[in-house]
Amino acid sequence: MGIIKKLDIRPESVESIYQYYRNKTLLVNRKYQRKLVWTVEEKEKFIDSIYKGLPIPLILVALTKYKASDVYEIIDGMQRLNAVVSFIENEVHLEGKFFNLETLAITKNLKDTGKLKQREPKMSIENCLEITSYQLPFSISKYDDETEIEEIFRRINSYGKTLSSHELRQAGSYGIFPEMVRELAENIRKDVSPSNKILLGNMRKISLNNKGIKTGIDLRTIFWYNQYILTENNLRASRDEELIAHLLIAIILDYEINISSTSLDRAYGLSDDDYENIDTHALIAKYGGKEFLSSQFEAIFVEIRNTLATGNDNFRELLFKKNSRYINNAFQTIFLVFHKLLVKQELKIDNYANLNKELSGLGDRLISPIVDNIRHRAERKRCINAICGVINKHFSKRNETDPILSNGVIKLETLLAASKTENTSYDFKQGIFQMDKTNKDIKHKIIKTLCSFVNLGRNAVGYIVIGVADTSHMSTQFEKYYNSKPLKVNGFYITGIDDESKKRYKNLDEYRTKLEQFIKNADIQPEYYKTQILKNIDLFSYNDKSIMILKIQTEKDPIKFEGKFYHRQGTSTEEIKASEERNLWELFLN
Repeated sequence: MGIIKKLDIRPESVESIYQYYRNKTLLVNRKYQRKLVWTVEEKEKFIDSIYKGLPIPLILVALTKYKASDVYEIIDGMQRLNAVVSFIENEVHLEGKFFNLETLAITKNLKDTGKLKQREPKMSIENCLEITSYQLPFSISKYDDETEIEEIFRRINSYGKTLSSHELRQAGSYGIFPEMVRELAENIRKDVSPSNKILLGNMRKISLNNKGIKTGIDLRTIFWYNQYILTENNLRASRDEELIAHLLIAIILDYEINISSTSLDRAYGLSDDDYENIDTHALIAKYGGKEFLSSQFEAIFVEIRNTLATGNDNFRELLFKKNSRYINNAFQTIFLVFHKLLVKQELKIDNYANLNKELSGLGDRLISPIVDNIRHRAERKRCINAICGVINKHFSKRNETDPILSNGVIKLETLLAASKTENTSYDFKQGIFQMDKTNKDIKHKIIKTLCSFVNLGRNAVGYIVIGVADTSHMSTQFEKYYNSKPLKVNGFYITGIDDESKKRYKNLDEYRTKLEQFIKNADIQPEYYKTQILKNIDLFSYNDKSIMILKIQTEKDPIKFEGKFYHRQGTSTEEIKASEERNLWELFLN
């Protein structure tokens, strides 16, 4: 093919692979890699093959850089590599017995320091050594750029048919549309990461877990699953991304397209006839741009979720009291109903609970009779109009002209999820005053932290969320101090800033104004960062609790606060010494 510049095929022992993992040198690129989807049984079967000395397919990686370190970006073999880690760390067993952590020096040390826990019964050290000494075929390559790696991945998986059809569309496609699909899907699943490139260990934290393995995302918390719209197998095959892709196409084409694989291929530019392909880039730009469409999509999704939350039934049980089929397509229809009413007709929901009651059994009456033909655009549009006619009495004219239906609910949940894999770009504050006798104003500390995000280097983005406590201690302190109970979400505690605002200011407007005045008067250089911070203040309500998000993004220069450079070390903000400033500037010049 002419794109491989260097190919080094060598054997690597299971022990060496685990060393790579612990040394944080195994990297995953989410732009083309699917999720960790192997079940416990599949992992155990793979380990059994190693134990029996059976041949294992080639593991293909690319030598690249990640945060200034040499790492191996996994092109093919992520599921196998993760199976090895799962076995050694006692997440899965072999024939009922777990890996003996005394076998290797590294695992013994991890056990002795409490980082790994030995499960029983355990294998003999001799049997464990047979596995850890097994030589895996390891191929290391070098490429000119990332698109070449993505092309190799797509070709390998298209030959082997190991990916679903939609995973292949995503892996082999570039541009705004596939990027939107991936980002929206991650936001809804809550498996967001700050960057497309993350370490294998972090990938394990944001993949779907399965029985016996606690790490990862609980399937029961995912909207598509707990609303009975998609099954576990559907999610593991990225059917949620396929559903989102169908909806985006329908919106930008004014519902004038069928629900079909052919339609998706055309949207991804994969049709055999180039004339038939859809110019999604131009259509998205015409609609208002990527950010506009994504925000609009998320806002509609939140309104559907809010409506469902007022009742006890999930989506399927609410719409269908009888046996039903094609729930996926039924959800797409309801989503477009909400789109038509909220966006096209610029309405708002008057009462979520009443709307929920109106939807009860509606699918039996208006969707089930035509469910076999609802994939066709004409039938779907007739169904959308019929449902709109029934439920529009629960909507009224919206005074605001913003068709995005501005809210930050998805944004907040996305930030909470993303902080699981990367904590240097996020900070959470319950408010701008300390809850002790000092009542110290911490606005100074907040601005210093914001500036430190920029100094992570080019393309850095940082967020400070005000109204969220990140520890149970802070949550308890808040509850005692304000006599108000926080809301627990995704391991965080939503305190809101309402109680602090009432105690110290007239209202939220004054709260925001005082913070903005502090930023305007702050000694921030270059000045344009100050303007950027003020422009990106987002104040919104999350379950009746007001939240404020401050955002900053690197432009062309590092940033000084009060004449000093600061950077992030883990979750701490520290001053950069004069002797280290050269290293800081290199991050912006390279």
